[in-house]
Amino acid sequence: MGIIIKLLENNELDMKSLEIKDIIDIGLLQKFQDDFAFAMNCASVTVDIDGTPVTEPSCYTKFCDRLVHSTKKGDDRCAASHKRMGEEAAKSGKPFVGFCHAGLIDFAAPIIVEGQLVGTVLGGQMLSEPPKDEGFIKTAREIDVNPTDLVNAVKDVNVVALNQIEKAASVLFIVVNALAKNGYNKIKLDVVSQQLSNNFNQATLSIEELTASSMNISSQQEELNSEN
Repeated sequence: MGIIIKLLENNELDMKSLEIKDIIDIGLLQKFQDDFAFAMNCASVTVDIDGTPVTEPSCYTKFCDRLVHSTKKGDDRCAASHKRMGEEAAKSGKPFVGFCHAGLIDFAAPIIVEGQLVGTVLGGQMLSEPPKDEGFIKTAREIDVNPTDLVNAVKDVNVVALNQIEKAASVLFIVVNALAKNGYNKIKLDVVSQQLSNNFNQATLSIEELTASSMNISSQQEELNSEN
């Protein structure tokens, strides 16, 4: 992937600096995310550990894309919500399903490598029951969005049984972590190969130095013999 991976002094991978793009091709991830969102009739996006998107959103609802994300307050709250859901999922090591700050149901599939959270694939923007206007009116006022527009938009959000949402989260979790594991194993193999190459080059250099030193000693011996 042409990515420079940070190593610790013991030549182990620096897991804290590992990013999603280090282990998963973003183009491939985007394609899978798009297809998953279309097939499951839900929204999806992949974020880093800070909640910042690393892919383009897939199948976002008007409620989120055109209204909630239309203001800085709404956008900032989404980032914080994404981060929180990723952390909750990482704690349990499995998908997390819960409400976002705006009142929709989202799910988070943590991308975990060697126990380290490197990012989260989020999905959802759904409801498990018909919406009630009061909560969304309150949210609209808090993020500086027209309450009527938000209430009308939430009526177009899909209402899906909670167990179906949980199953979707499980599928997402299994696939993205398989991709992450394969990518991580490739990096480890590349690191080991580089270490072996470095060791071989070092050994070759040492042999050359010893050979040069031996030849120098022989030359000096010959000079001494000729003087005698």
